[in-house]
Amino acid sequence: MAMATLKKALPLCVGLLGISLLLNGSYMQAKAWLAQHLIESAWQHALLTPNEKVRPWFYADGYVTAQLNWPTQQQRLTILAGASGRNLAFAPVHFLPSGELSSDNGVLIAGHNDTHFAFLKNVKVGESFSMQLQNGQVVHYQVRSVRVIHQHEQAFLMQPGLYLLTCYPFDSLASGTELRLLVSADKLSSSTSILSS
Repeated sequence: MAMATLKKALPLCVGLLGISLLLNGSYMQAKAWLAQHLIESAWQHALLTPNEKVRPWFYADGYVTAQLNWPTQQQRLTILAGASGRNLAFAPVHFLPSGELSSDNGVLIAGHNDTHFAFLKNVKVGESFSMQLQNGQVVHYQVRSVRVIHQHEQAFLMQPGLYLLTCYPFDSLASGTELRLLVSADKLSSSTSILSS
């Protein structure tokens, strides 16, 4: 009798587990979509209020600070200030202890290699891109080098430039790798633009 009841209950339990996993996956997808919408909305607001630290949601760890535009890679990414794990889940982040954005110091922006910075595996030396700051200034860059470094290497920040960093290798089954892909770019010029998206 108990075996017959178990046989009847098993498909129901498996079905409920499947529904639960489907709902959880849908929730995560909806959360990711909503986060991107809120980040873009915060960026538009930030452009209108250049002296305000605009958070994409009230409990966010950081605030929107810049937007990368990389036409050859078909990427437009809003940058959050503060390299916390929660911020990295939603957008590339500016590592605040490095130089200020657009400064002549070494400036570091990091992102996950399976989401926002996945495109870095296709970047080539010589490519150009721009970064718009909250005050409307647009800074143009050109890729100087693409190389793999150890996670503890930081000497590059002593040199001027914009540095984009992500875990390496891409599509790795192992987590916690000690290698990083570093894209180094030189500032070409800057201009003040009319506020635009």
